[in-house]
Amino acid sequence: MNTIICTTPIGHLSGIKKEIKKFGKLVYKPNIRYYELKNLLKINKKIDTIFCNPNRQGYILDKKILKYSSIKLINTASTGLNHINMADCKDLGIKVISLTKDIKLLKKLPSTSELAFGLMISLLRNIPSSFDSVKLKKWDYLPFMGQEISSLSIGIIGLGRLGRIMAQYCKSFGMKVYFYDPYKKSKIYKKVILKKLFEISDVISIHTHVNNETKYLVNKNLLKYSKKNQVIINTSRGEIVKESDLVLSLKKGKIFGYGTDVLENEFDDIKKSIIVKNLNKLNIIVTPHIGGMTLQGQLRAWKFAINKFERYK
Repeated sequence: MNTIICTTPIGHLSGIKKEIKKFGKLVYKPNIRYYELKNLLKINKKIDTIFCNPNRQGYILDKKILKYSSIKLINTASTGLNHINMADCKDLGIKVISLTKDIKLLKKLPSTSELAFGLMISLLRNIPSSFDSVKLKKWDYLPFMGQEISSLSIGIIGLGRLGRIMAQYCKSFGMKVYFYDPYKKSKIYKKVILKKLFEISDVISIHTHVNNETKYLVNKNLLKYSKKNQVIINTSRGEIVKESDLVLSLKKGKIFGYGTDVLENEFDDIKKSIIVKNLNKLNIIVTPHIGGMTLQGQLRAWKFAINKFERYK
């Protein structure tokens, strides 16, 4: 019988523990740290499967953790895989399964796009800063004059599932929608080159996977074309943005605000993050990778991911 270690919180999701137990003995360690997991897998050779998610893990599953374990399968309830060293898993003969290609399921998971839309409105209407002002018993709207989104344009980077959902939301609110995606076409939204996208868009929203083509895609060479007072939203991966370049653009007043759900070094100590260091100095909103973290979305995705164990019993 398989022994599955679950390294992501599932206690808040009704019935999920019971679902996992259909496929093996459950070892539930939702807050286990890097070295604790490494030592446990080295000692307990019965554990042959990991069920995980990147949002709470805080480290990368790599050869140092997995080398002396009995792990044969990693099942991640996510589309992103940057919390797993895929090359190490290949070398060790460990199978990795994810939700990346489960299109029918993913079409039912709009949560990350909803967050992107929320971050956009929060920045454009100065919601967090105006709320902070009221908490100080102040009542003055003048410092928080915002912009109406129906008068603005948005540039979507990556017109995949989440990018299309974001585009639909923005179009329904009256925004002009442009996009950049070398692999996608659209009869609804206008496709432009990346430089042009930054020149004409009041808002840039990033919805693409991180790979060799997209790492540091948003950098100083691109940001110099940004439209004045541009807002940038990132709910994809921190590595897509050269964060030091973005911070410099914010300091110079070239960029109005940055709303992000991801950091480049979120699997490290976030205190070292240049974004986190500038939270109190610049117009930045950061959420702790909560894009897909809705009760409805998690329950739907986790059940689907767990059922994949059926093929690997």
